[in-house]
Amino acid sequence: MTSDLQNLGSRIGATTGPSRDLDHEIASAIDRRSDGQQVREYTSSVDTCLTLIRRVLPDWHWHVGHGPRGILPYASLLKTSNPGDGEEIRVEATAPTVPLALLHAAVKALIADQEGRK
Repeated sequence: MTSDLQNLGSRIGATTGPSRDLDHEIASAIDRRSDGQQVREYTSSVDTCLTLIRRVLPDWHWHVGHGPRGILPYASLLKTSNPGDGEEIRVEATAPTVPLALLHAAVKALIADQEGRK
């Protein structure tokens, strides 16, 4: 499954704007809801991305802003494994839009979670 997520991350990283095809891939690979609802607009909606992140990455905290050059949106996700041990996992992504930055960071976080369970 990690390779599927890596491929999805690569596709998100190469996308420059909203994509219904990518929305369907995200629904299938990450959201996995089979309740017959219409596929959400992940690649164009910050609120939809945050709802997804809260559900599939409940222990992660998010932050958005602008990258180092102040041009592209930036997203980071942070997970502190045990508050007392100071160990944390941070993933970051920049993209042409905030939803794409959030999605790219979310895929990286999912990969990190899977690799941490091995």
